[in-house]
Amino acid sequence: MDTPQPIGVIGLGELGSAIASRLVAKGHRIRLYDLDGNRRRSFPVARLASEIAPSLTDFGNDCEIIMAALPDIAALRDAAYGDDDRPGFAHALRPGSVIIHFGTGPYMEVLRLTGQLGHGGVGLIDALTCANAHPSDGCPMEMLVGGFDDLVERARPALEALGSFTRIGGTGSATGLAALRGYVRAARLIALSEAMLIGRHAGIDPGLLARVFDGPIAAGPECRSLTGEAATLLREHDLDTTSRHVADAVAFSERIGVSGECVAFARDMLADALSGSVGTDESTLLKHFSALAEAEI
Repeated sequence: MDTPQPIGVIGLGELGSAIASRLVAKGHRIRLYDLDGNRRRSFPVARLASEIAPSLTDFGNDCEIIMAALPDIAALRDAAYGDDDRPGFAHALRPGSVIIHFGTGPYMEVLRLTGQLGHGGVGLIDALTCANAHPSDGCPMEMLVGGFDDLVERARPALEALGSFTRIGGTGSATGLAALRGYVRAARLIALSEAMLIGRHAGIDPGLLARVFDGPIAAGPECRSLTGEAATLLREHDLDTTSRHVADAVAFSERIGVSGECVAFARDMLADALSGSVGTDESTLLKHFSALAEAEI
């Protein structure tokens, strides 16, 4: 009897670990890799009955399905093709293999990489997780998947080992939807900031405003479900990342022939708040509007 081919998982952060644990729980052999050597060495392979590939190129050997839990499409491209010193894993993939991208865009770069991989007979589909997945909870993941029908069907056994999924369109559609989710988050953040400004002009204590606007009326379960976040607090999230997602949402809307004016407004608002700041969290926008309010009072 032939030994089942392993499913590759690259990127051993929280999402990659969650993917790996669910695949093993469903009886799949897995081969793991991370570009960070410390993360590779510390990963609990024995507990997961898995193996760490000795090199990036070896990671692609004998794998027909690769699940990429890397942060964005640029990181996936770098891992897939490597460089002169370290060939990427795509060079070892056989025609007919499928890569499932769980990271972000930009959307156009997803399409570009799809074409590059396609020349070698390797397919690319993208997946959006509807909520944060944790390695230890074991709960089924809910995913939205973009890709050609035949590629999604080829990846079905691996995807169903993680949970349930819905195909929503061609490759790139899940990445575009993730960008739009970022826009929803940004729009709420901007509305919250404007409400804080108006409340300050009305003479209401900022602490009271913050308590009201972070409560169940302003951020109820429906809003949390839309943004894919379990918590209502905004300040833990990086504003640079949110801004990039909104910029990608503009490109996605323009690519499919829809006006991106509203999204572009959010992009410009975030860019204005970020001017002169690097690596700030979303409380930057609240501070930005507070500064405007102080100047106008």
